[in-house]
Amino acid sequence: MTLQKTITVGGKEYVIQKVPPREWTRMRDRSKDRNGNIVEERLIDEIFKHMVVEPKVTMDDFDDWAEVQDIFDEVAAFQLGRHYRAE
Repeated sequence: MTLQKTITVGGKEYVIQKVPPREWTRMRDRSKDRNGNIVEERLIDEIFKHMVVEPKVTMDDFDDWAEVQDIFDEVAAFQLGRHYRAE
């Protein structure tokens, strides 16, 4: 069973889910450039596609970067099972 959680960002509720460790690794790998660096846009696209269950959104649905960052932070913390701090 997939673990899910409801979060509230910008006054709106989102259902997020964990993915298995192998899928998390694949998502991160797909988000890297040819030099092995994470491309943030790709990683956020992967997270919205595979881990934000409801409502289905993309970065283009937001006017405020802070909301995108808050969703990313919540998903990362939930996935990693600990407090995640963006750098």
